[in-house]
Amino acid sequence: MLMAGTDSMNACCTNQTPGKAAAKLREWLAAGARKRLVLRREDFADKQFSLSELLFSGPWRERLPQRWRSFCVWMARYTPFSGWKTFWFRRAGVSIGNNVFFSPGAEIDLLFPQLVTLEDGAVMGLGALIVAHVYTPDRITIGRATVKRGGLVGGRAILAMTSIGEESVLGASSVASRPIPDGTTAIGVPAVRQKRKVRTAREKKENDNRP
Repeated sequence: MLMAGTDSMNACCTNQTPGKAAAKLREWLAAGARKRLVLRREDFADKQFSLSELLFSGPWRERLPQRWRSFCVWMARYTPFSGWKTFWFRRAGVSIGNNVFFSPGAEIDLLFPQLVTLEDGAVMGLGALIVAHVYTPDRITIGRATVKRGGLVGGRAILAMTSIGEESVLGASSVASRPIPDGTTAIGVPAVRQKRKVRTAREKKENDNRP
């Protein structure tokens, strides 16, 4: 099973060269991070297979934006109120629409919050987690995560580098790493779509306007 990275903000500062990984990550982010990026173990110099080492090491001024984003995520993590979470997550770079609700304990990726989007009316349940990077033994994968309009990430559920469609639900304690279509409920580990599809508000409106 895939495991979400849990790098510490307190990574040690070293003078070791970052290898190919740093250049790949920098170019990918500059290009808009449209597709998933895969960093393999051999891309890291001196066997430093760590994103914390990659992102937080080096001159303090150069790493200030990354440290600020992670600081804002930490602030959001430990406040119980949705409005305060919205305030801090937005400053971390998360794209948040109107009327988005965060339950207590809801968390967003510490290292790449700028790759996360929550559209209007999205909801994160109690202890829900959205991650934009995942570790496996030989690689690190980084990608965007999106909760579309009216989507719900259930309590203790994990959304990993994928999207939830409009008015769709990721059930409690489920794990999703593949897109969930509009008006769909998905549950389980990994999350599996349920047969019954619910019409979204947009589909209902289009149907009502038909002659």
